[in-house]
Amino acid sequence: MKLDTVKLRNFRGYKEEVIIPISNITAFIGKNDAGKSTVLEALEIFFNNSLVSCERSDLNKFADCNEIEITCIFTHLPTEIIIDSTVSTTLSDEYLLNADEKLEIMKSYSATAAKPKEKIFIRCNHPKVVQGNDLLTLKRAELKARANTLGINPNTYNSNENSTIRKAIWESFEDLEIGTVDLLVDKEDTKKVYEALSKYFPLFALFQSDRKSNDDDKEVVDPMKIAIQQALKELEVEIDYIKNEVRKKAVETANRTLEKLREMSPELADQLVPEFKSEPKFDSQFKLTINSEDEIPINKRGSGVRRLILLNFFRAEAERIKLESDKNQILFAFEEPETSQHPDHQEMLIKSFIDLANSGDTQVLLTTHTPALAALLPLESLRFVEKVNNVRIIQNGNEEVFEKIAQSLGILPDPISKHTRALLLVEGKGDVVFVNHIAEKLEENNIITHTFAEKRFAIVPVGGCGNLKHWKTLKIADQFNIPYCILLDSDKGTNEEYINAATVSSLREEGIKAYTTRKREPENYIHPDCIGLVNGCHLEYSEIDDAKQIISQAKSVRKENVLEYFWTRMSYEQIREIEEYEENGERKFEFSEMFNDFLSLVSD
Repeated sequence: MKLDTVKLRNFRGYKEEVIIPISNITAFIGKNDAGKSTVLEALEIFFNNSLVSCERSDLNKFADCNEIEITCIFTHLPTEIIIDSTVSTTLSDEYLLNADEKLEIMKSYSATAAKPKEKIFIRCNHPKVVQGNDLLTLKRAELKARANTLGINPNTYNSNENSTIRKAIWESFEDLEIGTVDLLVDKEDTKKVYEALSKYFPLFALFQSDRKSNDDDKEVVDPMKIAIQQALKELEVEIDYIKNEVRKKAVETANRTLEKLREMSPELADQLVPEFKSEPKFDSQFKLTINSEDEIPINKRGSGVRRLILLNFFRAEAERIKLESDKNQILFAFEEPETSQHPDHQEMLIKSFIDLANSGDTQVLLTTHTPALAALLPLESLRFVEKVNNVRIIQNGNEEVFEKIAQSLGILPDPISKHTRALLLVEGKGDVVFVNHIAEKLEENNIITHTFAEKRFAIVPVGGCGNLKHWKTLKIADQFNIPYCILLDSDKGTNEEYINAATVSSLREEGIKAYTTRKREPENYIHPDCIGLVNGCHLEYSEIDDAKQIISQAKSVRKENVLEYFWTRMSYEQIREIEEYEENGERKFEFSEMFNDFLSLVSD
């Protein structure tokens, strides 16, 4: 399942119901105490009620009732669920989807107790007709009695399958009076439905910015807990077998006991039935931690070190998820990921978040105050949180909201000279070196007529298209009526390949000169001769390999500096060699043709 929307009512600062769309990556931005962390903690209560639990004090002080409501709406639902032995049914057949054909689950907490207990409701388009509105709450005997009362032919349903009895009853009505119902999950098949659905819920992990450092520091434990949960998921078949065998053998023992009891007291024995009260919790039986070689516990190390471990947990997850599929969705929620991190690490963290979010199996939620982080986030991910007259408001992305965020964080475009005649937008600072060096070599050999500097282009790194920095830069370009063009990495062979291709296609439809590199990224174009020998051999990498990582490790150069260090060694002949390709039997040169197209934006 994938989280689509969150709704909060009467929870802390949110009195009136607030509806929050959730993207693959969702960033909450706003001033302190605006209500950003409240959303993440509400989700922790909904999914785990562990690291943060619901308390009486969480009730909004202006609430007109004692009920706190946290609602999650899901998409990517299971095609069928098993709630009655081995018989499958669907959410649609059981009328358990809302008006948008999504699964909406609301948890209500009555703030009359110090530790409010949850009541679970499925909000759905459900029959309201009398004698057809309560079928999921009835036992099998009661369902059969209801069918008999309504005069339904027993031959039209299987009396051993609750779902078929319900279907026969519903089909007997001319008008089911379908409408929105909050179906309480408290007994019979409503409980079975919820138990079946909960197996598909995303795994949720919240990483807070202000945790105490104790021996069970969740900041380190939680990633390892997720690792245990994932391992158990992969062994689900084996674990279910063990559970069933234990249940079978235990019930056999109980039945033998009852048989002996029946010899002494038949009346008492007939009143007793063996029953398992709850499923065993395997995840609580396994503990995993990380220790340092000098046996100093990780939770005793500095906050920067602890959070750096988290950063690399995210990066490892991104790589793992790329290789795996059919796993439960994972929801990572991270408060202020920039805390205690070097600026270089902050940028790496955002890239890890985006990799995770594009994997298809993970969603990322975060809060941030840092302009450098927010500027690199996709526009569609931004949610602006503000408090107006003691009312918390969460606004989704539009032109006005982007401007508010930019002003709130002080995000500015890179300085652009008043003499600039056009903009070339690229992803990073290394791309500026890449473009300028190619242009210089091609101009020296009369392949292109000018360099970008000669045509007064400003080459501006914006971290990719569709983020806040890109938007802010284009607002300036529009204001001064400056034409612009775009060069993106193709990220070939990664999850972002299709996203980047779609972005360029959309830009071209708007008449904008936009390209992606034919290879994964600029580092893949570096000629092996410019790198030198490694252990007596040239480095080898394909057009989809992570050349930046390969070169960085082989030559002990920081990844961010690979282009600056090696690309400037490229000769004209080497550039022509690496940019050449064939298309439909025709010999072509990638950057020569691309740059001529860009330069045509400015007349001589």
